[in-house]
Amino acid sequence: MYTRLYCFTFITFLAKTSAMINFNDFFTEQSRSFMSFLEEKGTQVEEALASSYDTAAEMKSSFDQYVEKQQKEISEQMEEYIENVKDQGRQIAASLTKVSKKEILLNNQNPDVILSVPARISRHGYVCETHTVISEGYVLNLHRIPHGKERTDISQNTVILQHGVLATSSDWILNGPGKGLAYVLADAGYDVWMSNVRGNRYSSEHTKFNRDSKSYWDFSWHEIALYDIPNVIDYIMKEKGEGTNITYIGHSMGTSILFAMLALRPEYNEVLTAGYALAPVVFMTNFRSPVKTLAPIVASSSHLDILYGSHEFISKKSVFSKITGSCTLDLIDSRVCKKVIFEIMGENEEQFNETLLPAFLANFGGGTSWKTIVHFAQEILAKDRFQYFDLGLLNYRIYGDSRPLQYDLTRVTLPIKLFWSRNDLMSGEKDVMSLLNVLPSTTEAYMVPDPKFNHLDYLWSIDAPTLINNEILSSLEKSFGGSD
Repeated sequence: MYTRLYCFTFITFLAKTSAMINFNDFFTEQSRSFMSFLEEKGTQVEEALASSYDTAAEMKSSFDQYVEKQQKEISEQMEEYIENVKDQGRQIAASLTKVSKKEILLNNQNPDVILSVPARISRHGYVCETHTVISEGYVLNLHRIPHGKERTDISQNTVILQHGVLATSSDWILNGPGKGLAYVLADAGYDVWMSNVRGNRYSSEHTKFNRDSKSYWDFSWHEIALYDIPNVIDYIMKEKGEGTNITYIGHSMGTSILFAMLALRPEYNEVLTAGYALAPVVFMTNFRSPVKTLAPIVASSSHLDILYGSHEFISKKSVFSKITGSCTLDLIDSRVCKKVIFEIMGENEEQFNETLLPAFLANFGGGTSWKTIVHFAQEILAKDRFQYFDLGLLNYRIYGDSRPLQYDLTRVTLPIKLFWSRNDLMSGEKDVMSLLNVLPSTTEAYMVPDPKFNHLDYLWSIDAPTLINNEILSSLEKSFGGSD
């Protein structure tokens, strides 16, 4: 809860001062401030955890009152900021661009901003199917493009596309026909299945739990790897029948899920044909994004989970959604948002397609658990460990050790190809090489031939065909070996 509070404060402050902010200094100061608060309250929290229910409830009540007051103030500041941005945009956007007001309005009417993934795919003339898989009660919806625009036959060669954190299947079609990987693969003759993780807008239902309940959000990418993706693979194999070949392609968290699954469920090393990791996020010691300095805040908040429970991280109803919404109002807003993205992900002006920003932001924040974000924060602090969720005082009871277990990457035998770039602040070269060194000797690595290619360029880069898609297509031909 406190981490969310600081995230909201950061976004407000960032948007107001984006032209002159020193991101590293700001994040460091926020981290220091919060850690001081935890040290001050640490003894009280530990006593509450070890004491009676009444004491714990009293502690929770005092924390709740404080956070509720702060969030109200932040929300009011956010509203004021957005109104100011609107006024500033009207006054100075003309001096920053020659694009007319009419053209700005037309850009903001991009149907991809409001249409669902199936509707967007159909709008471009492709067939789109929605398939449903039940996994631990979560109703997972998969979006399928069974064949290319000019084809009707369905190949046995199948590709699963798994998006990253706070995302949806929309990632794979963001760049449109000819560049978006889902379209490119379908036109190349592959049967494309795009998974949506539990909790996001396309997989938001549960057969038992209400979305607002603690039980619903009690998961990280560990459970997705252990249960959901294996169930998705089983469903596709059953749906398509004998002779089906499946290659898994994941981006960011989608790669974390892949390697955790292969370690937890090694039988899927034999089921899949190959695995491609775009911007692999496994070891995170050399994570270079400025948000790294917030990791101690997020990780430290995990021991408060017993008081607060697990909840959604930055829902579409939160004040964060107002910031992403404001980015579609005018070009001045887009420039603010672009700066935020570049500072956190890595700057690459040449590959940034500004016209895609409204659609990206409209689908960003697709829904994930707070526990997922905490798990990643723990990875950043884990120092070359790819590990289970750190349960703090409960580690001994659950894992039999003071530290969480590590995912055993020696169990990975599937042919793997890693795709990485030098300017990716979230998937650094040293961490990718560390991963390469523990995987089988048959593992390949491809460095994107653009020194400024960043973490999100895999999804929306202007030169996607030459920088990434062609390499994926040639690799798939080898992985499938011409089988169909």
